[in-house]
Amino acid sequence: MYASIRKRRDYIYAAAWAVILAALPAFAAQTAADQDALKKYEKYLGKYEFDLSAMGGGTRVFEFYVKNGAFWIEYGFTSPGELKPAEGAADEFSFTDPDDGLSKLTFQKDAAGEYTKVRLVVASLGLDIVGTKQK
Repeated sequence: MYASIRKRRDYIYAAAWAVILAALPAFAAQTAADQDALKKYEKYLGKYEFDLSAMGGGTRVFEFYVKNGAFWIEYGFTSPGELKPAEGAADEFSFTDPDDGLSKLTFQKDAAGEYTKVRLVVASLGLDIVGTKQK
């Protein structure tokens, strides 16, 4: 009886290792994609605080991050949104919210050349605000 239990256990372990080993190439490719995206977008990454009190929303923190090789914004409404680079503009991005439509973002540098602000424009809401990067 114990021999058959050990045998089944060995088969389960072998199957688990086979699945793990089969998944490694996909994981390595994903990691490489994330690393490339991190290098490309690292200057923008972080949390930015926006004052939405004019819309009755108070202060909100939006987070910019890389996941699955893409640049994302987590903004707490119908998020996250995948940011797409604007053609011909290095620091401009956009995403489409299912409820509010097109949102445009422009990252801005301070006097020291660091990205410390992001302008968010959502025409459908009449929204044009600037968020400040949290330290």
